[in-house]
Amino acid sequence: MKRVISLDVLRGLTIALMIVANLPGSWSAVLPMMRHAAWNGFTLADFIFPSFVFVMGASMYFSLKKQEFKLNWKMLRRFVLLIGVGLLVNTISMLIASRSSLRLTGVLVRLALCYGISAVILCTVKQKYIPWIAGGLLLLYAGILLFFDGYLYGPENIVARLDRAVLGEPHLYNDKGIDPEGLLSTLPAVAHTLIGFLMGKIFASKDFRKMDSWGTTLLVAGFLLQWLLPVNKKIWSPTFVMIVCGADTLILSLLHYLIDETGVWKHTGFFRTFGSNAIFCYLLSDVLAWTFSLTGFRSWAMRQVGVNEWTSLLFSLGCLLLIYLIALPLYRKKIFIKL
Repeated sequence: MKRVISLDVLRGLTIALMIVANLPGSWSAVLPMMRHAAWNGFTLADFIFPSFVFVMGASMYFSLKKQEFKLNWKMLRRFVLLIGVGLLVNTISMLIASRSSLRLTGVLVRLALCYGISAVILCTVKQKYIPWIAGGLLLLYAGILLFFDGYLYGPENIVARLDRAVLGEPHLYNDKGIDPEGLLSTLPAVAHTLIGFLMGKIFASKDFRKMDSWGTTLLVAGFLLQWLLPVNKKIWSPTFVMIVCGADTLILSLLHYLIDETGVWKHTGFFRTFGSNAIFCYLLSDVLAWTFSLTGFRSWAMRQVGVNEWTSLLFSLGCLLLIYLIALPLYRKKIFIKL
């Protein structure tokens, strides 16, 4: 399948930002926009991983079309590999941190669930029903949040209670009892993936007026509805889905205009290097984080320059450059590592 440059650039941008957000020089000195919102509201950091989910959904249109929207063993293999690698990452992190229990959720596990569930839906349901399914999932989740303490920031939140009942508290990330990649909040994340798929389909048809219209509608609707359903990344609220998907749709359309249509942005190699081997680069950031924990290099480096928000950012940019230099030969040789 011919790679779509605009999608690669957007995917690469999200991975680059993810690396910067995950590898600061010091967690005590992080720029406000790179900190996650404490609860309701959002920052740049809150947009990064969900934007990757959107891009995954958009990319699924191209990959599933090539496979004629038929379920196959490649899809199952990818689902199993994402789950397996996600749990392996969690296991290594657990051992390094000397924790006694394994987290069963996480970024890669959520990607696996979103991919697997969406693939089944997209290969078994007529595409004309996909908008209704995405909307229905968001409406269902909105009702759950409104009627079952979904906006309570604490362990009695319905999101926390269900995750705890199914997986057990020791196997969850605990932010006042809430896991940002838990099971119940996978419902809106699947809707998020399906919206990405729909935008990818419009992108492929080159109907960019329609794409811009949908992007603007989602963005405006998300902001208007936040009086009823506050924007919240930790529970992946419906308005959060709408705002992120709307913004990413408009950004993807803009990237197409700048890169593919007018050629104003010609040198896209930096972000395409990350975008063409996104999971590999993400895993490299985990390897760096483990190395810093075992060697104490990060603490030593920050003591040499002094800890503040800007030196912390400089350290993360250095990590980004290192991962870029490792991934660059793969990009130049057109080697794409896929799960």
